[in-house]
Amino acid sequence: MQIIWSPTARRKIEEIVDYISADNLDAAMALVESFEERVKHLKNHPESGRIASVLNDEMVREIVAHPNYIIVYELKDSDIIILTVRHSKQHKTD
Repeated sequence: MQIIWSPTARRKIEEIVDYISADNLDAAMALVESFEERVKHLKNHPESGRIASVLNDEMVREIVAHPNYIIVYELKDSDIIILTVRHSKQHKTD
């Protein structure tokens, strides 16, 4: 399986890094590394995430990448498409 980061997911990570690095660059970089590790795990376990309840589509799933962040992804053909990264307190449709 190939992992593809959508433009939206990349933009969200940039926004998160910009926000956190204003106070602590090391923490921002560690967070990005934790995102990458969680996503790498999906290559071998693509269905390990829970089904994204707001969409009720078993091909769209989400994983907790950090206590404060959730990665939403879609299984499509032989690809894992990272759709977005959102704060856990953020409304699911944002």
